[in-house]
Order: sequence, then C-alpha cells, then structure tokens
Amino acid sequence: MWIRLGREPSGAVYAVRRKLGTAVKRNRLKRRLRCIYRQLAPLPHSLVVFPQSEAMGASFHQLTEELHELVSRL
Repeated sequence: MWIRLGREPSGAVYAVRRKLGTAVKRNRLKRRLRCIYRQLAPLPHSLVVFPQSEAMGASFHQLTEELHELVSRL
C-alpha cells in the first residue's frame, strides 16, 4: 500500500472498501463526502471516514446530515 502525503489538504481520509461496489460507485461516494466536508464550518484537523454499505445508496442530503451530526459530536 502506498501512502501519498498531501493528497487530502483538508486532513480528511476516506476509506471505502472494495466490497461496497465498483470503482465508479466508490469514487462517487468519495467525491460526495469531500464536497460535504468542505462545507462544514468547524473543520476538525484530521478525520478518517469509513462509510458503511448503507452510504452507497444514501442521497446527498442524507450523507450531509449524517456527516454534520458525526462531526458535531467531536
């Protein structure tokens, strides 16, 4: 496994397992999560997001609500 330093300037890492879907679906989910994370007001310095299988079928609005709730708990 290669580690690319500086790939995510925001400090967030998105770990989407292969068994969740094809590369197209996994990348779409990561793009959505990146967009939502950029819109969050109090940004944590580092965050690891490990989505579950339900996230693959969730709408953008549902993902936004869930990520806002999780970050607010930090």
